[in-house]
Amino acid sequence: MKTLKYKDTTVLAFIMVVSTQIFTNCMAQKQTSIVEPVFSENANVISLEDRSRRKFDNAVIADLDQDGYLDLLLTEHSRRVELFWNNKGTFEQGEPFIFGDTHGIAVGDYDFDGRIDILVQPGGGDGKNPRRLGYYHVNKDRSIIGGDDFKHFEGSRGRAVKFIDNDHNGSLDLVTSAFPTIKALDHGNRLYKSDTKETFKFINYLPHGDRFGIRTTLTNYNNDNHTDILFYGGKKTIVAKGEPGLAFKNTTQDVLSDLSKISLVNSISEIDFDNDGDFDLFLTRSKHPFDSESDYDEKNNTFYFFARRTAFDYNNLKIEGNLIIENLQMAYPHFDVFLGAKKNKWQRTDDNHGSHNLTLTPNDAKGWPKETSKKGLYIGYLGDGLWRISGHTDSPTSAVIHNVMTKPKTIPLKNLPAKLFENIGGKFIDVSTKYGIDIKEQTTSAAIGDFNNDGWSDIFVLRYGNPAQETKQVLYLNQKGKKFVRTKTHGIVTKELGATGMGADAFDYDKDGDLDIIYANERGKWHLFTNNSTLNSYKYIEVNIGNSPSGKATPVGAILTIHAEGNIYKRIVGQTSSSYSHSNNTYLHVGLGDCKEIDKAEVIWSNDEKVTLKINQLNKIYSVGKQP
Repeated sequence: MKTLKYKDTTVLAFIMVVSTQIFTNCMAQKQTSIVEPVFSENANVISLEDRSRRKFDNAVIADLDQDGYLDLLLTEHSRRVELFWNNKGTFEQGEPFIFGDTHGIAVGDYDFDGRIDILVQPGGGDGKNPRRLGYYHVNKDRSIIGGDDFKHFEGSRGRAVKFIDNDHNGSLDLVTSAFPTIKALDHGNRLYKSDTKETFKFINYLPHGDRFGIRTTLTNYNNDNHTDILFYGGKKTIVAKGEPGLAFKNTTQDVLSDLSKISLVNSISEIDFDNDGDFDLFLTRSKHPFDSESDYDEKNNTFYFFARRTAFDYNNLKIEGNLIIENLQMAYPHFDVFLGAKKNKWQRTDDNHGSHNLTLTPNDAKGWPKETSKKGLYIGYLGDGLWRISGHTDSPTSAVIHNVMTKPKTIPLKNLPAKLFENIGGKFIDVSTKYGIDIKEQTTSAAIGDFNNDGWSDIFVLRYGNPAQETKQVLYLNQKGKKFVRTKTHGIVTKELGATGMGADAFDYDKDGDLDIIYANERGKWHLFTNNSTLNSYKYIEVNIGNSPSGKATPVGAILTIHAEGNIYKRIVGQTSSSYSHSNNTYLHVGLGDCKEIDKAEVIWSNDEKVTLKINQLNKIYSVGKQP
């Protein structure tokens, strides 16, 4: 038996199979006032880079060194993945080991050697350099080896990589997605089986939609203990129903009906908002990432633009004083900025892969060139306070311009409302309006968790936002499964300009019993917001899942189910809103409100091994299964 202490939380590791239930004395309905969680950033907890850059997907959360604290992998798109080791509630930046164009990441011990393994889906160089799935192994002393790829895999423009175990043998099989060619749409989504010789052996292609249907969510909509897969991102959502063995069947029409036609979905999160034991779904939606956009903030006179593979021309911009540009970002292969009639090339002082701030006087960029055929960004002062900014780049180009005194032409973002789907007997209906989900604007991700520990799952929603201004994020508090109320005091605000939402997740990094939030902004920064809530009388438990008792199954996909006063709380290792990556957060958090005891707690692993936990004290972290 091993006991760890952190703050006021005692971690007690034990397993006990019991045949009788513990009678409850829960008072889940006693407290009627809304407890609103409050979050804040703390630079003493983690030293995240204070420079805006391109991002990709959610944070990948896992105890990589198996020391009992959750570490982080944070992807800087086309540059590298940042590693942060968790030293008992504060983070230390590690040496990066994944470089270049990186997409989905999956974490789990797929070879049962006791080390945490990392699978990496690299990009394919815009289709010009198809690449294969790579792998690494993390030792408990924090050394990392690997970096090779699976030579027998087909090269692709890789996107998602996620683990499943639908044959229930404990070995981790693999689901991947890739951006397919027009001539091979059916080759984008792939299934691999665990194999002793090849590690993963290709089995079959999976159901697919259009080319943009490469985003993935794992779920089990009918509670049959077989993982189902949702593919989405384009014109519709596809449901691939898991069947015995490693078979999948397209059940889209039966499960979603016309809801499958809701387009431009960028994340789907599992949420059991009514505590009935089946997973409902929350959808966020936004435009395709490379569509042109521009916006203006009249209060602060800031103008934002974004363009890729298309010419843009903002002429006669009326600017007060010098030209102040914030968060200028460009990407390979076109980084050149030409100034004035002479096309003097602006010289960077920082690396290309990130934001640049610059101030230009009228003399720095006087006049306009006669010829602008070379791809890049052109800036010129025309006189009388008027400036011109234009260009044409194959890569994304974006910036925020300050002191723009008259509103330029903008490209308004159309409304793409977020959606809440309720699971009724394995089929979904839209209950967004019924339960108070009233977000009309575009959103990019959600983090599901009981942020105030009142016993009901809440929804943190990451807004796409107006990059010309600060963005206050959205937090919906669940009112006992009857409706959601939007709180305004949570304190989660994006302050960097020129950025849009990317991915969000929740985890208890400091093991204090409440869920914290980490999210990324595209062309922005990573943010870790600590939950500073006063727990009051509300209770919680956390359960750290190890390997199955026999050691034949890893924690990935293990399900914790708790019964208390008629409520069913279900949590899964690896559950995430990420549409590309698969975290391995083994610390499953359950808020219990005013409960004083629970009826039953059970863990089932992917190979169907079960353990019933005896929970004799709340506000603690329990461990179950074989621990490292």
